[in-house]
Amino acid sequence: MFRLFLKQWLGEKNGHQLSFFDSADGLEASQEPRDIELLAAHLLPGRHHFKQDLQIHGHGVYGEGLDPSTIQWCRRSGVKALLDLRDGLEEWEQSLKALGNGHMAETSSVTRALNSGHGKGISRLSQRETEVARMLVKGFSAKQVASALGTSEGTVKNQRKSVYRKLGIVRATQLAGALGYGRAR
Repeated sequence: MFRLFLKQWLGEKNGHQLSFFDSADGLEASQEPRDIELLAAHLLPGRHHFKQDLQIHGHGVYGEGLDPSTIQWCRRSGVKALLDLRDGLEEWEQSLKALGNGHMAETSSVTRALNSGHGKGISRLSQRETEVARMLVKGFSAKQVASALGTSEGTVKNQRKSVYRKLGIVRATQLAGALGYGRAR
C-alpha cells in the first residue's frame, strides 16, 4: 500500500515514473516505463541483481535499518538514493525529488547509521591507518605491510591496534565490514 501510495502521489505530483522492486524476478520481468527505480535492500547481498541502465535517471535502494557496510557498498556502486522505511513521507518526497533531478539523496536514518556504530570511526582514521587497514583486509601480514610502507612491523602493529579501537572492533575478521567492504569472508 505504501509503495502504491508513493508511486501515485509522487508520480502525479512530480511527473516521475517510479517503480519499486522487492524481488529479482520482478526486476528482470518488468517492462513498465520508469525513470526512477527503487530496489529492496535485501536483494543487494547477491549484487548481481543491481544493474546500470542508462535509460533510468535514478537508482535507489530502500529498506529498514540499512547497515553501514550496505550503505558504503551502495555508494561505491553508484546508487543515487538510499531510503530508510523508518523515515517519514516528507523525507522520502525530498529524496525522490532530488533523485528525479539526478542528485544524490539519503534519508536521515541512513545518515545516522553511518555516524553511529561501525561507520563513526572510519572518518577518524589517519591516512596511514587507512592504508594499513586496506592492506590488512587484502590479506597482507603486518610484516608485509611494514615492508611495503617502509616502516617497522611494530609500528604497523600499533597502527592496527589504533584502527581496531577507532572502528570499535576486536578482531581481524571484523575489519572488512567495518571499512564498508561488506561482510568479511
